[in-house]
Amino acid sequence: MTDNELQEILKEKIEQGDCYNKQVQGILYDYKISGGQQETAIKLIEQLAVDFSSDQDLQDNVYDILDIVTGWCNSEMRVWDEKKYESLTDGLQFEIDEEGVIFNHLSFCELLKHTMVNYGKIDYDLANEKLTNSYLRRIPRTFNDIQFITHEIEFHWAMLLVHGDMYWTKGIPSDTNEFNDEYGAWRTQIKLKYNLKEPYKYYDK
Repeated sequence: MTDNELQEILKEKIEQGDCYNKQVQGILYDYKISGGQQETAIKLIEQLAVDFSSDQDLQDNVYDILDIVTGWCNSEMRVWDEKKYESLTDGLQFEIDEEGVIFNHLSFCELLKHTMVNYGKIDYDLANEKLTNSYLRRIPRTFNDIQFITHEIEFHWAMLLVHGDMYWTKGIPSDTNEFNDEYGAWRTQIKLKYNLKEPYKYYDK
């Protein structure tokens, strides 16, 4: 299967509906055994995301395919064995209707890791491993992705990664209400020490 053939077949699947399924996985596998490379597949699918950018539902279908290609899926759905990690960056920008957001993903993730170290009492290497294996390390693709991430505070995400689901039932705080001043001062210090930006800023268009 050639690169162009893969792109044309996937276009049809994207327009038909759900793309996170075994049929799409089979198409990608056929491409792989024909000599197709993961890096090339990623570039082709990212171009499809641009092509379908005017339709949110269709673009979501594209990102479902991208999850399979990069390995951000369960092991049964992976085509390439190793998970492909994209570089973290700051300054991601998304807009929808009359609202926009600038998301500093690199800074967000570093703040999470330092929060896990300081308040979760684990070392940095373990914090990095937990973050790397989580949804939060995944590169956001849409405005809705950012909304999902930012509807909870950083401290909650950090404690969730350290202690797991329902951690607050164990007496672990889910917010910083009891120590806001201390946390705010510590957070400011960490941002300055590691030259981190504020994780996100919403704005009106």
